[in-house]
Amino acid sequence: MQGEYDVIIVGAGAAGLTAGARLAQAGRRVALLEARDRIGGRIFTRRLPAEEGHAPMHIELGAEFIHGLPPATWSLVGEAKLSAYELEGSELSFVNGNWVPPMNHPAIHVIADMMKWLEARPGCDMSFADYLVANPTDAASAAAAANYVEGFNAADRNRIGIASLAVQQRAEDGIDADRLFHVAEGYDAVMEFLAAQFLAAGGELALESPVRRIEWRRGSVQVGGGTGSETVHAARALISVPLGVLQANTIDFSPRPADILAQAERLAMGDVVRAVLLFRDRFWRYASAPSIPEGIRRKLPDLSFLFTPAEVPPTWWTPNPGPTPMLTAWIGGTQATELRRSIAESGDPLALPRRCLATLARIFGLSFAELQNLLVSCHEHDWSADPYSRGAYSYVPAGALDAPARLCVPVEDTLYFAGEHTDVTGHWGTVHAAIGTGVRAAEQILG
Repeated sequence: MQGEYDVIIVGAGAAGLTAGARLAQAGRRVALLEARDRIGGRIFTRRLPAEEGHAPMHIELGAEFIHGLPPATWSLVGEAKLSAYELEGSELSFVNGNWVPPMNHPAIHVIADMMKWLEARPGCDMSFADYLVANPTDAASAAAAANYVEGFNAADRNRIGIASLAVQQRAEDGIDADRLFHVAEGYDAVMEFLAAQFLAAGGELALESPVRRIEWRRGSVQVGGGTGSETVHAARALISVPLGVLQANTIDFSPRPADILAQAERLAMGDVVRAVLLFRDRFWRYASAPSIPEGIRRKLPDLSFLFTPAEVPPTWWTPNPGPTPMLTAWIGGTQATELRRSIAESGDPLALPRRCLATLARIFGLSFAELQNLLVSCHEHDWSADPYSRGAYSYVPAGALDAPARLCVPVEDTLYFAGEHTDVTGHWGTVHAAIGTGVRAAEQILG
């Protein structure tokens, strides 16, 4: 990369690619620097060759779902002429060793009561754990609600704020976010479309180009990757790295944008352990152990989500109605951190798939050996250990509801920030939030 650019963008995730495409199409000379050897950030689609009788397929190791009907995402899917399908089927539960009929999640009424409680107390905020102490409910509902809040938000119940949870719930209701969709071609196809737009408009993309320092003054920015690396010059810079990278201070700003970094510290990056297990067939469709009630057996061929709150991992899903014989295991928040620590201490590189198979054996009344013989492969990515993400996605602790908006304020019309952690619409942790912040940052730069 040579010469002077109008804008340097650091990070080719959803926010950076969106902003880059907009700026390049508006005639700006843009350099987009990405530390990884791929684009997409926390959208990470792994493509698998044909094996064990399976046709070639893809799996998602990062963001997987389009949550509801966000216009920002669906407009890109349409422009790119991609296809998407809605997940559907049975949602079942296995609680304390027993299958139970489908039922309303006990967390729903706790969250609804919390929102009503907040409506009568404008400006109030506290951690979700503190809210449960101040507003006691039955122990089972409280535990279910806390586990839901941690699992869905990858959060610590002792930190995540109820004000942000209420804002988030209203935002989700506004786009029918309980509906989930898969991009049939793989989520990375959306990112590839944005990258193609960016490059076609004259943007320049550099992969494997981690940024270590940003030196700036009003109207001038120099970005480099460390001793001996090339320095790129521009009038402005947009930093769209994940919150965890900002908090780790792996980018040396000179001078430091003190308020921006202080606001980043007020937010939190969540932890997730996720495993995608590919099997030879959809064994759950014909599970017939005596422990499985007949009414449950009839629903298993159509299994979509399986909730197992007393087990580890506690949440599972299939790609139904897609036919791939695949189960995704999920655990978020403090339980994910504890599981990750336990796996590391075991020293067993196969500890996670073994744990998953042991849990599935208990649930479906099968032997570990049977499931092990059915398993083709297990896929995972440790986002917390990834130096270019340092966590799964962000959430808003108690008292920090104003922090995302303050991260949106340009620094001397020279430094700009984007990414899902800067979202101000309540959709933190989602792809559509990241896309929206890329649009916002581009509009700020274009004036």
